Amino acid sequence: MDEYIDSTILVNYLKENISRIYDNWSKTHINQINNKSGVDVVFDTLPNTFVLSVSDGYTRAKTVTFFIDGLVNINEASRINDFADFKKILPIIIAKITNLSSKFETPIAWLRLEWINQAALTTWSRFEQYLKSFKRNYYRSGIAFEGVREPWLLLTEMELNANACLYLGNSVAHAGVNIHNLTTYVRARHGSSQMPDFSDDLPIVSFNTAGVFIDRKTGAFHNLETQPRCKGHRKLLPLSAENTQPIIEMSTQYLARQITHSGRYVYGYFPCFDRTIQTYNSLRHASSTYALIEGYEACRCFGSDFDDDYSTKSSQASAMPAKLTLSEMHTNIDKAMNYLINELIQIYDDKAYVVDTGGEIKLGANAVAILAIVKYLQVFNDMPFAEDYRTLATKLAVGTVAMQQDDGSFVHVLHSKDLTLKAKHRIIYYDGEAAFALMRLYGLTKDERWLDCVTRAFDYFIAAKHHQAHDHWLSYCSNELIIYNPEKKYFRFAVDNMAGYVDFIKNRITTFPTLLELSMAFHKMLLKLDDYPEFHDVLADFDVQSFYQALHARANHLMNGFFFPEMAMFYKSPQTILHGFFIRHHSFRVRIDDVEHYLSGLIAYQRFLKSADYPKLINKSAKAIK
Repeated sequence: MDEYIDSTILVNYLKENISRIYDNWSKTHINQINNKSGVDVVFDTLPNTFVLSVSDGYTRAKTVTFFIDGLVNINEASRINDFADFKKILPIIIAKITNLSSKFETPIAWLRLEWINQAALTTWSRFEQYLKSFKRNYYRSGIAFEGVREPWLLLTEMELNANACLYLGNSVAHAGVNIHNLTTYVRARHGSSQMPDFSDDLPIVSFNTAGVFIDRKTGAFHNLETQPRCKGHRKLLPLSAENTQPIIEMSTQYLARQITHSGRYVYGYFPCFDRTIQTYNSLRHASSTYALIEGYEACRCFGSDFDDDYSTKSSQASAMPAKLTLSEMHTNIDKAMNYLINELIQIYDDKAYVVDTGGEIKLGANAVAILAIVKYLQVFNDMPFAEDYRTLATKLAVGTVAMQQDDGSFVHVLHSKDLTLKAKHRIIYYDGEAAFALMRLYGLTKDERWLDCVTRAFDYFIAAKHHQAHDHWLSYCSNELIIYNPEKKYFRFAVDNMAGYVDFIKNRITTFPTLLELSMAFHKMLLKLDDYPEFHDVLADFDVQSFYQALHARANHLMNGFFFPEMAMFYKSPQTILHGFFIRHHSFRVRIDDVEHYLSGLIAYQRFLKSADYPKLINKSAKAIK
């Protein structure tokens, strides 16, 4: 009975929105197909073809294809398609929903309907060669083969990506056909009897789709994006303070839910085949906890209490993760902090160090542990063990300072057994993390030891031209340093750290979330620079307006790395990744530190949007920047 009711709700949503679906389809459906290959094939059914995908929210989507004769004719772009004819899809979809419902253990929650809006004919050999021009997992189209029992066998972009059909492993930088994964999915989707022969001259249609997505539980209806970078998810308005908040809340909730009873995180997933990442990293545990506290603070400050009576045992049929209340999120944060303190940190007399896998002490791990503790003290300022946390942060800082050399540089890795040197240098991020953490602790305690350490370190960073790394941590740190020591050389370093990088920030195809963190830190520096007009010459030849255009573009591009349900539904276990952030070229990996960097950048960006506070030197043209 419940399944019948839930199916009826979904069908009702379809009926209510059929005119909106028709409107979208009539504007975006394909009228002609690019056939420059000279291959003689019949295309008549492709413009009349629809792809229906449904999921219960817990299991990989089931996808079927159907077509309706006579809706569109090739090369008749001027024809006015009749709404009455289009409504023929309703009984077909309803019948397919009924049939597909039996393939899920819980009621269907998500429905995605697509149709072809661009297509081009090529051959299999040309297609394989063409894939080499794309970064792995960045081929953003579907493909279709001629069928045996049906005219064309369609595999959409979502299907190809979620089943790793065009992924050759992390050692191959470009896209390519994974013949095992492809044939496995073709067999499951279309049947063994229709398996293509994959000969060089096999006709292939490369296609893009438009479409709609409906959420049965919420009634949400979304047109799907068709723009190249944004394909696959719902159409979105440019980010604002208001519409960024739900993304922050959902990703904060996601990160909080990864904390287990012990306080250890579920480290991450490779979602195509629901593989949990079995390794662990103490540094990322601490840095993710820092970002989670930031997220909690953003939710609390925006007035989001998630309805304290909202049960965490909400109905499974919702297909949405149970929301944690603020108090439940606080409890999970405490678990993560306790795991950090009791399991990952080791005391050495007056020093403390975070110990990672293999008995390593990493400079960066100590740094982010300090950041997490300081942030915890700032957000939960009435905690009963505040003095113990301050004492521990001091010991971690003493340990960090002990890793500084006479020239101001830091060594990066020690052996935890005896504190002897393991690696003088591991990654430049550690330097910025250490300096930033010590500045944050200085802001809390005003202990001159930490400021002295950072000023010596920065003299080294400047001399060693660390600005060439364009590191967001160094940008964070220079911002903190000029609060207490506003010398021109630190402003200059911040500008050098950004110079020559603006076009990369704006145009980089990967979502690269740390670029937004870098940009937001630089924005804060520009605001501080307003107070020191005598230093404005550090911006000579730097295009501030172009920087802000890049900042806004980067922030909005981050939405292309968010697992909305209309994308998550195609992966093996949607609930494990829903509302997380992914890294496309790492097999759509969702890892706690991936979520961390997206979240920290978006929180800073939302504050900027709320304040609309641009530097005075460009304030007059601020409205034209975004």
